[in-house]
Amino acid sequence: MTTKKSKYYYDIDRNLDSSRGINIVFCKTCKTCPAINIHKDVDNVVLGGEDEGFSIWTKDQFKEMVEEIKKGKFDEYI
Repeated sequence: MTTKKSKYYYDIDRNLDSSRGINIVFCKTCKTCPAINIHKDVDNVVLGGEDEGFSIWTKDQFKEMVEEIKKGKFDEYI
């Protein structure tokens, strides 16, 4: 995973079909959770935004994180 502050990965710059991707905020109830941008035609998943910066993950890294979250790996810290 790398961290950068760049619009390079955003759909706006690539003219990608928005129906093949999703750009949402992790949490519906607060404004501090990072946004997630994932698209079928892009190899990476982008977490974050302009203010906090961007974390770029491969889809395999992101999938592994999601699987660990589902298993409850981080529950004791929440």
